[in-house]
Amino acid sequence: MKTITLFTPTFNRAYCLHQVYESLVKQTNQDFLWMIIDDGSSDNTKELVQSWIDKKKIEIHYIFQRNIG
Repeated sequence: MKTITLFTPTFNRAYCLHQVYESLVKQTNQDFLWMIIDDGSSDNTKELVQSWIDKKKIEIHYIFQRNIG
């Protein structure tokens, strides 16, 4: 179990979400979980996050839900 959970809600932000990922990968303390809640994005957010999960540089949990505003 990780000590810290970083929570990022997102909706069609694939174009800028990489900035958060790059910053988190650079952290010297990796005792965190990055939880991304996707509120129904129609861009390539899901594929982008999956590519980061596959790299296994940091622990990421991705949850997709139907857009609820």
